[in-house]
Amino acid sequence: MEKFRLEQKVYFRGQCPEEWFFDFGFVIPNSTNTWQSLIEAAHETQVMLTSVLTGNVIIETKFFDDNLLVSTSSVRLFYV
Repeated sequence: MEKFRLEQKVYFRGQCPEEWFFDFGFVIPNSTNTWQSLIEAAHETQVMLTSVLTGNVIIETKFFDDNLLVSTSSVRLFYV
């Protein structure tokens, strides 16, 4: 891949309050690559209750090579 990038969107009840864009650039052919995302929560007085969030949050990640969509991953979050 010459221009690997991803778009990550967080949906809450169908609305997108947050989105991030990452550009990785060239990826070596036949290589294995990983990354880690750390998301720090706001102070507990500024976050929504897990009882409101559970089942209502979807994280959608789209992987691209330049403008060619390669893969999409969608995860619905449930808090236990």
